[in-house]
Amino acid sequence: MTELEVLNHRVDAVEEDVKILYKKVNEVTLTQVQSVTKLDSMLVTLGELKESIEALKRRPGWFWDKLIVALVGAVCGALVSLIK
Repeated sequence: MTELEVLNHRVDAVEEDVKILYKKVNEVTLTQVQSVTKLDSMLVTLGELKESIEALKRRPGWFWDKLIVALVGAVCGALVSLIK
């Protein structure tokens, strides 16, 4: 084998290695993009869950406020009907 043939063989081997590395890097990049997309989706869902929890935390207070207003209204209505 001449030196040129050896060099050509080595270049061919390096080209194959580069193709394999390029393919692996591409796969890693695609996997990373998918992971980022899933993470973004999870963060949006987490934000929605936080909002729902806050709404549920406020709800008991809202319920008690409504109950008190209803009781005051009933008492006032009963007093007005007793006065007449």
